[in-house]
Amino acid sequence: MRKKAITQCPVRLTIEDGHYDVTIKVPVSFRLPETPSNRKFIVVFLRLLVLLTGERLVTHQQVADLMKYPDRRNVHNFWSEFQQHNYDLLAYLSRKVDLKDWVPIIESLILKNLSTPLSQIYNMFVAEHQNKMCYASFLKYAAQINPLRLLRKMQPQPANKECGNDALKILRMLADQHNTPVICDQLLEQMEKGRKKNVPQDNKLPISLERKNLCLLVTYLVGCGLSLKNIAFLFNVSKSTVSNLWHEITDLQSLILNSIAKWSGKISIDEKYININGKAHYVISIVDFVTHLPLYLDVFPDTKKASYEACFRAFKLIYKKPPRLIVSDGSKALAAARMAVFPLVPFQLCKFHKLRNLIKRIYQSCTDEQEKTQLKNKAVAALRRKTVSGRKKGLVDLLCIAPPSAAIYIRDNILEIWRHLSKG
Repeated sequence: MRKKAITQCPVRLTIEDGHYDVTIKVPVSFRLPETPSNRKFIVVFLRLLVLLTGERLVTHQQVADLMKYPDRRNVHNFWSEFQQHNYDLLAYLSRKVDLKDWVPIIESLILKNLSTPLSQIYNMFVAEHQNKMCYASFLKYAAQINPLRLLRKMQPQPANKECGNDALKILRMLADQHNTPVICDQLLEQMEKGRKKNVPQDNKLPISLERKNLCLLVTYLVGCGLSLKNIAFLFNVSKSTVSNLWHEITDLQSLILNSIAKWSGKISIDEKYININGKAHYVISIVDFVTHLPLYLDVFPDTKKASYEACFRAFKLIYKKPPRLIVSDGSKALAAARMAVFPLVPFQLCKFHKLRNLIKRIYQSCTDEQEKTQLKNKAVAALRRKTVSGRKKGLVDLLCIAPPSAAIYIRDNILEIWRHLSKG
């Protein structure tokens, strides 16, 4: 009976001083999908390889050349990030950093500067503690502070009737809290319960602004999502007074249109579906293509030629002159309305709509998630190239590797009408 040959394991693993020491005695290779996380892993893995003499197998520059990076500093940045995560590979790949120890420090700083905008408090925090925490992380940890301490700090203000005079400062603080509005809402609701008896019932506002400016401010705050009750608390008036201010401006659309001093001459038109009393309606809007400033909008029952034509004619009546360029999607009803009102104005099809439709077809045709992501990234990169010829070449290359339905869309709906996408 033949004896089985006993082979030694080519990998040696030891644990010393809280570290894993791995030694591989034979040439090896492995293959991973091309993803951002795998790229980050390979950069660090190559730098971790050490010869038996103790020297690094590859340098930063050699890793940069292998990964096709333009500079060795790209690799150094990954390695520095790996070091900042205390050589924890999972934390490095997930980019999760737990800085909860900073929460009490952030809380103390906010309590000392309660009427200061959070953006300025963030700058003070970075300067005082030499911390490179980003503003989004600062807001995340600021949301974890104890709201009761904020409440105790702010309670003397409504008791002394200071909230109305200090409303603009509080508004600035609220405007900066993009990611933590829940805390503010809870504070306002709790504080409002203890101050109901002090609410003035007349229309005299404790803020030195003209009546028209107050109406605009209330309209803006309602548009930002604040309730009438919270706005009334900030202004130190009754809720009915805020409601009157909100509905006082009846010609808001005309006021906005008259405030537009000039526009670029290039416009884009699009529609959005809305539901009114259970019936489908569409908001058709015209926006300055260069500045993205809204120029005109109205609500229509459908997206037929008559609706688009009415929108174009109203725009022409207001602005007195035709635009120099009209950018839109490929709607036939919109094209017919454009020819009826602005037959001599050149038009251009919107690349965003083409890209959205192309990505939709890619997702419908592909079953492999990795292939979907790769094709989507190639489509986005192709249409974001700086030159017209570069964009067209990127789409031609994508045509050769795209699935059938996406390839047909690229050929018939993009390349065949290329002159309407590029004005070339």
